[in-house]
Amino acid sequence: MKNKIPITPGANLATILATLFLIILPFLVGTWISNYTPYLEGNSFQSYVIIWIVTSIVTVAIALPSFKYFHQSFEKIPVGGILLFLLACPIIGIYGLASAPDLSLKMLEHPEREHFRYSLLFIAEILFAGFILFLFRSELLTIKKSIRWIMTVIFIMVFAEFTWEFTHHYLYPEGLREWLGQGKNADEFGKNYDNFNAITFGSIGRYFQFISIIWLSLYLYKLRQIKIWSPIILILISLLGIVSATLILVTKMNLPKGFEFLFLFFIPGIPFILLYWLGVALVTKFKKSEIQPEKDHAPRAFYSKL
Repeated sequence: MKNKIPITPGANLATILATLFLIILPFLVGTWISNYTPYLEGNSFQSYVIIWIVTSIVTVAIALPSFKYFHQSFEKIPVGGILLFLLACPIIGIYGLASAPDLSLKMLEHPEREHFRYSLLFIAEILFAGFILFLFRSELLTIKKSIRWIMTVIFIMVFAEFTWEFTHHYLYPEGLREWLGQGKNADEFGKNYDNFNAITFGSIGRYFQFISIIWLSLYLYKLRQIKIWSPIILILISLLGIVSATLILVTKMNLPKGFEFLFLFFIPGIPFILLYWLGVALVTKFKKSEIQPEKDHAPRAFYSKL
């Protein structure tokens, strides 16, 4: 028979603190390894990659065993949440670069930096795809056949856009080199490469990506697999992402003054940060089968709302 964990106010407080720590964990680690970013003169690209690999392994090795505190036996959706939690690794690597993509001619001197950035995003996409496959094969996914087909189409569009976008930007250095080889002006390459068609496809892709995140957060909350804080945060940021995509599409990436901050919600890493937070919500949620009833329900009622 499975042992049950008595839930006390102290245990709930520990859960809250652990959840907050995991939410910011990739950014804490990423900030530390940013000292070795290859964008700083004198830092080695190879050294940064090695540091990222070692740091990611250590971070996951420390975090995963601690999940036993939350789930005495991993099964069904929570184990799928580990795939989303592993998004911490590519997030650490990208955040640790501490620089936006270098679209200047210097990119041709170090194309490996942008190749690495978008390789990490490809890894993130694969982890997300693994979670979706896991979820759709789970017996807990009891949605209507029509809804299942609609969401299948949406997720196909999500991964199609991710794959196109990451490939598009991964090959940016090669495109720039070919452009210059034809004797064309380097200053005109960006507008030609990221033209209106690219902006349109990217914006539509963001719609599907943020809609899928909204649906996931609401559905998993409905299944009581996550607590209310997760869908609230994910839906608010996803709505900002949809607004951002709309303005970028309408203005052709020329956001009006005062709205430039919305571009932050358009960058490809934002959906993966939200999905990582969804993973944290999954792996830090006690299952009802593991909770031992207590005589005093008042403290639990208060903390369960968090």
